[in-house]
Amino acid sequence: MIKGAKILIKILFIIYIGMVLFFCFYKFSSTGVDLSKYFLGIRLDRYAHFIMFFPYPFISWLYCRYTSSWRIINRHAIIITLISGLAFAGLTELFQDWFFQSRQGDVLDFAADSTSIIIGTAIVSFAGHPIVSLIDSIFSK
Repeated sequence: MIKGAKILIKILFIIYIGMVLFFCFYKFSSTGVDLSKYFLGIRLDRYAHFIMFFPYPFISWLYCRYTSSWRIINRHAIIITLISGLAFAGLTELFQDWFFQSRQGDVLDFAADSTSIIIGTAIVSFAGHPIVSLIDSIFSK
């Protein structure tokens, strides 16, 4: 992979983690955003959690697979992506409950996060490497 792409992946990963942490811990009640309404029988908050965590497997897998110098991380990037994603989602919910009075952890939010991470990881495991190889071959010409 091109060196510039490795730097870009690292920067995207850091920005993504920062944004997720911001959205998980920010108090939205002062903004007028109401995610307590329902759409198709599911609270809008669950959709927001699904969308927020859906990019994690893609960015994390790229980070593990193409920017790490440790061979074991490269080899087991899918498993590391899945486990770290579930841990990240769980910790955000726990930290909301433990450290922020304005926010509270929710098992259903964690379920939405986990569903998103599992679906994203499945997509990456089937299509990730062929897509990266195709993009790499296009840019290396």
